[in-house]
Amino acid sequence: MSKTTTFSIIVVLISIVAIIFIKKTNDHKECDSNTEITYENNGEKIVSEIHLCKEKYNL
Repeated sequence: MSKTTTFSIIVVLISIVAIIFIKKTNDHKECDSNTEITYENNGEKIVSEIHLCKEKYNL
């Protein structure tokens, strides 16, 4: 194999491993979801879900 082919294969493999690592370690253990219910002036009920994360880095 030529050097460019080998280099291309290595880059693709490292990219795949990096994507798998990011997806596996992004577990959201320190995250919470809050549901907020508000009412408009005409009485219409609005339900909104807020995602709160306390993680320093969220990949």
